[in-house]
Amino acid sequence: MSDDIQLKSHYELAIVGCGPAGMSAALNAKIRNKDFILLGGDFCSPKLAKAPHVDNYLGFSNITGEELRQNFLKHLEDMEIPIVPLKILNVYPGPPFTLMGANESFTADAVILATGVSPTKLLPGETELLGRGVGYCATCDGPLYKGKKVAIISYSKEGEGEANYMAEICSEVIYIPFYKDVGHLDPRIIQKKGRLKEITGGMKVEKLVLDNEEIPVDGLFILRETLPAEQIVPGLEMDKGAILVNRDLATNIPGLYAAGDCIGQPYQLNKAVGEGGIASLSAIKFIDEMKK
Repeated sequence: MSDDIQLKSHYELAIVGCGPAGMSAALNAKIRNKDFILLGGDFCSPKLAKAPHVDNYLGFSNITGEELRQNFLKHLEDMEIPIVPLKILNVYPGPPFTLMGANESFTADAVILATGVSPTKLLPGETELLGRGVGYCATCDGPLYKGKKVAIISYSKEGEGEANYMAEICSEVIYIPFYKDVGHLDPRIIQKKGRLKEITGGMKVEKLVLDNEEIPVDGLFILRETLPAEQIVPGLEMDKGAILVNRDLATNIPGLYAAGDCIGQPYQLNKAVGEGGIASLSAIKFIDEMKK
């Protein structure tokens, strides 16, 4: 994993996600000598790592998921393909596309989404109030809520750092963990537990309805390890929670492709690797035609 890569302002291709589909796409982009960036998390493909045995990947019999994952990573290392641990929060259509992280942004002529399947459903009211008090990055939008009351719903310990940051600038911070064993929180933070029934509001967020109480708030941040694809890219067409693509793995947005579990079932390793290759070749063709 490479965290010392100097981010450039522009790439020909950006690949979002470092699971089997994303790694396969990067491999093809490298072979075709494209200027690309492969973006991922701190641990690429936890789903594969947890597989006790992989029996249906051609050429690799009697292998564990972790062994195969290490083979994938070694292949990237041998090809000198770094994985940049940057979480993308928004992709604005182009071309060129603008990709935004918490503190960084850059552009790309084409983009491949290989973000996997989100393990959680959207919360009631989340989509309707997105951008009207609901956000996904507290450290990005925190200054907008200086002196106000905010809530943070986090699915992992990573949210604790963002909550502690918000405690420095907000009048009140409510922290609702959707995980066990909460670590260090600023003593000013109020921790709540309960099932979220609904996020309500009109022109903006007004309150959270839990199963045991209602909490008035000025803003809400939902911190997931993986963001829903439809929330990353405005205007992206979906079908039953999966990104809608054609045979070339192109989405409804020209220059934007998708591969792997994010485009739907079956959730199979060999399917993801194949789709990563197809999406990469399709994106490369799009890039080459742009230059004509």
